[in-house]
Amino acid sequence: MDKLLEAYSGDRARDYDSRRSKSSRWKAEIAAFESMLSKSKATSVLDCPFGTGRWITQYAEHDLNVIGVDLSAGMLEEAEAKIAALPEAKQERFSLKEKSIFDLSPTDFPDQPNLIVCVRFLNWISASEVEKVLDLLSAFQAKEMIVGASVVPKKSGPLARFWYWISLKLINFRHPNRPAQYVHDEGGFLNVLNSHGWRIADQVQTMKRNARVNYLYHCIRD
Repeated sequence: MDKLLEAYSGDRARDYDSRRSKSSRWKAEIAAFESMLSKSKATSVLDCPFGTGRWITQYAEHDLNVIGVDLSAGMLEEAEAKIAALPEAKQERFSLKEKSIFDLSPTDFPDQPNLIVCVRFLNWISASEVEKVLDLLSAFQAKEMIVGASVVPKKSGPLARFWYWISLKLINFRHPNRPAQYVHDEGGFLNVLNSHGWRIADQVQTMKRNARVNYLYHCIRD
């Protein structure tokens, strides 16, 4: 996790939005997220990792109370600057905490969120860590969750799965100084969600590459 934290600190935190905002993936994620948020019944959100506060505008438009959690102080500084540009009444709806997602506990949040958001994170951690994160997030009382994941689609055959696997190996081999990327088996990922009572209300593809397919999932539970 040290290498991952380093990748989202200092100048890399300051340049995070500008280096990504023109990509087709970024735009597809925004469209998918806004569509899912428009269908949500939530009044409060736990967003972790919060990053630079990518969804601040959307949260403010929906008058949501937001708890943003991130381990990177640099990313939270960028988010704070965005919040400071909002009308004062909107600013008061945001609370930011410097904390690891692996240290989250519902007991730390007296006011439980209705919606949990976790985007652009699960592709940086192993399958066992993904399961732990979903266990932690599912311990909250929220009935909705928007989560992003890089996956090998569940309908992929053996040859396609091999292609995804070798493509990912090449990516990580070519960039040894960067944090390793992970692509998860979609069937296993959905099974973990199902084990916590989550159902998929909506699923939108935001990117397709040789090594993976990225989706945003809008999950609900009773």
